[in-house]
Amino acid sequence: MVRFALLSLSILALGGCSTFPDDGPSTRSLHADAHVVGDKHYDLVKLDYRAAQAVAANPPPPMGTLLGSPNTAKLDLIEDGDALNVTIFELNAPSPESGGKLPSGGTLPRLLVDDTGHVPVPFGGPVEVAGLTPGEAADAIKHSLVGRLISPEVIVSVEASAANSVTIIGEIKSTGLVRLAPNNDTLVNVIAMAGGTARAPSDVIVAVTRRGKTTTAPLSLVLGDPSQNIRLAPRDQIQLIYRPRKYSTFGALVKDMQTPIEDESLSLAGALSKLGGLDTNSANPAEVMLFRFERPEVARALGLSFDPNAVRVPIVYQLNLRDPAGFFVAQRFEIQPDDVIYVPHADLAEVEKFFQLVNEVSGVGYDVAVSASFLK
Repeated sequence: MVRFALLSLSILALGGCSTFPDDGPSTRSLHADAHVVGDKHYDLVKLDYRAAQAVAANPPPPMGTLLGSPNTAKLDLIEDGDALNVTIFELNAPSPESGGKLPSGGTLPRLLVDDTGHVPVPFGGPVEVAGLTPGEAADAIKHSLVGRLISPEVIVSVEASAANSVTIIGEIKSTGLVRLAPNNDTLVNVIAMAGGTARAPSDVIVAVTRRGKTTTAPLSLVLGDPSQNIRLAPRDQIQLIYRPRKYSTFGALVKDMQTPIEDESLSLAGALSKLGGLDTNSANPAEVMLFRFERPEVARALGLSFDPNAVRVPIVYQLNLRDPAGFFVAQRFEIQPDDVIYVPHADLAEVEKFFQLVNEVSGVGYDVAVSASFLK
């Protein structure tokens, strides 16, 4: 009677187990839950050469663009707080050897432009220079010295200028102020002057803030597209933000983990190989799945029906690696940030789990039956 009861309990336990311990959906559930039209959860798309071509023909647009932030302002205008180097020359008495007059002069101590836009010039008094170029400031100082020096000539250069500088912070070697100049005013110039970044360009977002408005673009786009290498304006704020690209993997793989995309581009074949490939003991190579929220233009190119108001369309790509052609497709299909790769377990692995469970329940039943015999 004890053996019969234990056997009955074992059968009931096995009959009540519709699923076994796992790390994701089964192949059957993935196919059963997919809908092509109507009220759906996701689309299941066979990842073949045609599908890979459709996706490749609609690459994702840049995360942003800097084309709305060009600068046409002058960068050499003197402003309040600037530090100026001023050199003044004048003619001396005639030289016996040359029979003419020789110039002499000297550089004044560093002059600071005060909050009224003036600099103090010896013998010339306060001279207004704010809003002028260095050449125009030199003419203004020269004019103040006429009648006080013999044929004065003046040279003005800007030593330091906070007003004509930009601020750069974030993932950069040297943060702080970088002065702009007519020959050194582009975004790439400023990044280079600040020492550059140690991060991969595709993992860095450049944010330019001007007059309260911020525009962004990947650093890789700025370096690869000359039109994105905009001229900067005084008082711009530049921030380099580290935003690593990653993809996740689950299921019958050698490793389950979140992996950074370290190269500029990474194929599905490369992504799988980084993890050591599929688990040869349990994986179903005919059902390699990639989960992704696609853009509507990609879904349209794949011939899918979706809500016209959808911003993203959930798609599960199914790749068959039992077919040799699947490896060529895997080499052409590029991984995108936030992709999820999932490989279900093969049916044989599920059967093996079933028999393992049967053995465990049978073993427990046998042990209990033997123990019960000693109690008689």
